[in-house]
Amino acid sequence: MSVEVVKVGLLGLGTVGGGVIKTIHSQQEKLAARLGKRIEIVKALVRDAEKERAVQMGRTVLTTDFDEVLHSGVDIVVEVMGGVEPAYDYVRASIEKGCHVVTANKELLAKRGAELVELANRHQVHLAYEASVAGGIPILGVLRQFLRTNDITGIRGILNGTTNFILTKMEAEQLSYQEVLREAQELGYAEADPRSDVEGFDAMYKLYILAQLVYGESLPLAEVSRKGIADLTCGQIRIASELGYRIKLIAQANQTGDGIHLSVEPTALPLDHPLAQIQDSYNAVQLSGNIVGDLLFTGRGAGEMPTASAVVEDLAYLLTQPFTPHPVWKEREGAAKELSGGREQSLCYVEGAGPAATPDRVLQFLRASGVEVHKLKVQFDLGGVLRAGLITSGLHEEHTDLLRSDFGLQVRCFPLLHASE
Repeated sequence: MSVEVVKVGLLGLGTVGGGVIKTIHSQQEKLAARLGKRIEIVKALVRDAEKERAVQMGRTVLTTDFDEVLHSGVDIVVEVMGGVEPAYDYVRASIEKGCHVVTANKELLAKRGAELVELANRHQVHLAYEASVAGGIPILGVLRQFLRTNDITGIRGILNGTTNFILTKMEAEQLSYQEVLREAQELGYAEADPRSDVEGFDAMYKLYILAQLVYGESLPLAEVSRKGIADLTCGQIRIASELGYRIKLIAQANQTGDGIHLSVEPTALPLDHPLAQIQDSYNAVQLSGNIVGDLLFTGRGAGEMPTASAVVEDLAYLLTQPFTPHPVWKEREGAAKELSGGREQSLCYVEGAGPAATPDRVLQFLRASGVEVHKLKVQFDLGGVLRAGLITSGLHEEHTDLLRSDFGLQVRCFPLLHASE
């Protein structure tokens, strides 16, 4: 019995693209048996057709011209090249030609996803993007299933493996951010230009996509509270540990009476919090459902094979499912969520030298200002520099400004996530 051949065009043959090729080749017989169809990569768009690659492709398959991909009879286009341009133009042209699209491009979806979803609906083609969020964790499929019954009241998670690796290493080995970043780059966890990861953009794009799926809307990216890890120090991480907390880059989406709130920022978690246990380059997503309660999903968040796995699962899914319209993506204008200042509880790290920078005077000032101090850990070095960590309630920006101006203290506050959250 002949098996139908499904022709696929691949845009990008870097780390993830190579993983897609390997996965399709290694799983070809299983996929054909389960789908009744055989997946064939007929064209792969690359920047340099002469470049040596880890995966071997026929010379007739490689091309530097997107039009060759589009006019090679492809049924599905897989986009793993990253970035917004020219990826947006290529994906748009593919949809307009009637091709289904699978993409791992979270930046493209966060910035142009609403247009692409509308276009896919108009042309009645699949736009599949499981691989764009949390690598090998099939979180989008899980969410679609749970949304049939549950209302998801909150999402929080570690959505970037690079930053989680860096924070894990900084804590375990008492190394500086720059030292660990260099190691992460040598290991291939971090790009030569790591800003998208370490400044929180990558996690923000993923959070935007999750919010669209769960809440049917998201905030404009400019209104998402975002702070990265590049200015974190060993001292901050160490004193957090001594207070019983671990700092992680946490992405959160919550729905309240005021609308949805999205944030990505370094956050202090009690050591017994499920997300505090997620180490190295692993990702995790924690969901709160009104019926099912809290669920935690974890897995490799980045790299060649986890992301490739999600891409090929999307391929298999759309080959077995009829087209149904995608929920329309919307953005709601709203006030951005505050970063740190005014949080109910926060972990604050203060550092500085000077006659007023003593624990007693700092505590006296805070208590007189109505700030409650639940826990205090003090360190001094030989130069008389005060380093202290405080768990506080009711600390606002005006308090931290006065600690800087009147006490000569540098202040960094981290929101605190309780074990029950």
